[in-house]
Amino acid sequence: MRFVTTLLSLVAVMALAVPALGQIDTADARKKVLSKRAAEADAYRKLAECVKGLQINSDTYVRDFVAESDIIQGELDAFIRGVKLGDPKWYADFSCEVPAEVTVAKVVETLKTIQTRHYKGNRVTGQDIEEMNRTVEKKVIKVVGMGAPREDLPPNLPGGVLDQLGGPPSPPEPPIPDLWIAMGPQARLMAVRAAELDAMRKLVERICGIRVTSDTLVRDFVAEFDTIQTVARGTLIGHTKTRTYFHHDEPIVEVTLEVPVESVITTIKTLHTRTIQGDRVKGSDITELAQRLQTQKFEATGMGIPPDRYLPQAQAVAQIQFPEWAKENIRMSGQGVPPEDKVGTPQGKLLAARAAELDAKRRLAEHIKGLRISSETSVRDFVTQHDEISSYVDAVLVGASVDNTKFDGDTAEVTVSVPGMQVWQVIYERVRVTRIQ
Repeated sequence: MRFVTTLLSLVAVMALAVPALGQIDTADARKKVLSKRAAEADAYRKLAECVKGLQINSDTYVRDFVAESDIIQGELDAFIRGVKLGDPKWYADFSCEVPAEVTVAKVVETLKTIQTRHYKGNRVTGQDIEEMNRTVEKKVIKVVGMGAPREDLPPNLPGGVLDQLGGPPSPPEPPIPDLWIAMGPQARLMAVRAAELDAMRKLVERICGIRVTSDTLVRDFVAEFDTIQTVARGTLIGHTKTRTYFHHDEPIVEVTLEVPVESVITTIKTLHTRTIQGDRVKGSDITELAQRLQTQKFEATGMGIPPDRYLPQAQAVAQIQFPEWAKENIRMSGQGVPPEDKVGTPQGKLLAARAAELDAKRRLAEHIKGLRISSETSVRDFVTQHDEISSYVDAVLVGASVDNTKFDGDTAEVTVSVPGMQVWQVIYERVRVTRIQ
């Protein structure tokens, strides 16, 4: 009888315990499913962006091709949905990454089939699509989708993308700083995305600054700097993310991207072919450039911060009171005009834009020096007290982003910006050392 009583008691305890354990497991599993779902949707979205960014001929991209017909758009969406995704990777905060890749040859084969069956226009021929196998330097398009445990999915998904559910693998345990754990996975993903965009901008800037001949840079091919960025971004498909670093005591993340030299040369050839001005640069100059470049890859590191709404959690963990200007982008505009002998020419517009950019950065530097660190100290005072800080502030200014370029006749107006948190990082490192309040 005692045995039966003991057995019944054990069964009763297990009956109470199992639902509780089930609730815990279900809660964790739900977070993993939601983050995996969001990461897969993000991977499909990024694949669609990369495929649509491929260039078919001199004036048509895949995005232009599919925009001409809903049927073509649907066929391409179906192709994107059919790409097999890689294994998911979960992090300690239940965020997830899902890799995906597709060969350019497969994309070309699909586009050619779509063009044969459904295309009624005359801007794109089958030969144009076939030529993409030769003109697109990158042979494999690789992306990594990122997701946080949330109900909503990223916008602009290919039509018909469905949830992909499956058994999760054992999650790794990467060292995510407490500062970033407090802000949550969504803040981390948004900061990483901002850092990736910043790194891509710097890669484009680096390509634009390559010297092709003794007196010609890549940016000299065209009259407007924005045009260079548009073409370069469309060509630099397939860049690789090699490093992600989260600062442990400030809401800044660094992302390093790299792109092979072959892709860079392809970009330069595309710019030269589409926008050649005169005979200053020949095809042989670009061939010799490929031989002169000693490196096999170009890389750039970008920085990003989460949106303002996540910063209070960071302040609470780091016990730092960020100044208001550190929570937003610091912007300034400048004006420029071309030299008298270049007025009315494409080169003149380019020179005016460069002059306006320099003027904007000069004004930005003056504005930053007037920012307050505390009620008694400005950035200018701090730089005066610590000479070595000046070079770090200058480095931040050199990396300022060009947000907008406008022309009014021959006069250019350029707006540049820099994240306030990058300026604060330079200052705070020294503040922490010297304990200036």
